[in-house]
Amino acid sequence: MSSVRPRIGNLLLWLVACSLAACSRPRPATLWQPREFLIALRGAPPPRPQFYAQVAQAGFNVIADGVGSDALDLARRHGLKVMLGQLGLDPHTLRDRGNERGVAEAVRRFRSHLALWGHFVGDEMLEGQLPEIVALAAFAREHDPAHPLFISLLPCDAWVGPALATGDYAGYVERFVAAVRPGLLAFGHFPFREKADSEFYFENLEIVRRAALAHGLPFYPTLQAASWPGMRPPTEGELRWLVYTSLAYGAKGIVWFRYWGAPLGSKDGIVEPDGLATERYRAVAALNAELRALGPELMRLRSAAVWHTGPTPVGAGRLPVHGRVASVEGGAFVVGEFERERGERHVFVVNKDAARAVTAKLILNRPCRALSWLDPSTGRWATQAATADRFQTAAEFSLPPGGGRLFRLGP
Repeated sequence: MSSVRPRIGNLLLWLVACSLAACSRPRPATLWQPREFLIALRGAPPPRPQFYAQVAQAGFNVIADGVGSDALDLARRHGLKVMLGQLGLDPHTLRDRGNERGVAEAVRRFRSHLALWGHFVGDEMLEGQLPEIVALAAFAREHDPAHPLFISLLPCDAWVGPALATGDYAGYVERFVAAVRPGLLAFGHFPFREKADSEFYFENLEIVRRAALAHGLPFYPTLQAASWPGMRPPTEGELRWLVYTSLAYGAKGIVWFRYWGAPLGSKDGIVEPDGLATERYRAVAALNAELRALGPELMRLRSAAVWHTGPTPVGAGRLPVHGRVASVEGGAFVVGEFERERGERHVFVVNKDAARAVTAKLILNRPCRALSWLDPSTGRWATQAATADRFQTAAEFSLPPGGGRLFRLGP
């Protein structure tokens, strides 16, 4: 380090200092805190009343990616919010000092609009872009401290190669948090491919889950809802699997990609380029309705652990024999454990089979006088039929392909 000249190494030294400081003290709290479960879309439709009404009918609450200020009033009329992406808040903004003033004025002009959720900055941040993102985040906080920047990180299966300088994905996430001090973590991992599905999907969820807990941040995965070269379209069961595995890992919202069909007549979106709703639109709308029912409760929960039964994927932990959950029989499952401030414990059981419905048998290593589950069709807690002895509680229930059930454990 002593050989690094100040005129070359000032920025590097500053980033290292940020990393060391992050290890020694809590990250400063941001003014922005999430108030509701995020159900967002990327690939925004044109800002027209009929298209925004269609978005609202599908259960979304935020429109992101390429949205301009002309959409704010329209979104407000339909009960939606937007992540603005056309104000100039991007990694190129601060390269042109003459452009700074105009961008700052635009940010200040719209920062009080009731339909503003935040600012969409960029997709799949490269390691080499970090200095620009740091400067941009400081610029944004100066002019609008109440709204977050949405900066999507690379997935962990891009960690080998030129995308990341170090090949250290967990370190990549930590360096981003330490230097940028973001209000949230976001990433996209698209596992359904034409040749072979990604084996690192659950590792990505676990690394981001741990970073989010360590720094007190919500995290939002971007879910694959479209096809494009190299990627195949997910089935309805796979769409559900993406949603419920994310919930089991503690996601405080999700982002669907892609909503609006790509140009040139492509039909790779949730909605076709002319606005025609597809079967995928109906499947996503049904899942969004479940997210709206589950979301308020999930916002109150803190992820405590995530386990797997059946084959254990890369980066995952196998369900321990003597934990809170003794076993889940009937298939292969993700088991998410959650806690609340007042001491309640919750368990989220997700069917890892995206093609087949299963009957699961949950066995808890404790006698529960009351076991209930959150019914996504009503948004209310319902009594779960169960049997209990002095040591254990057992409950049987059905799960659709890729589906899950959130349980609340009684005293």
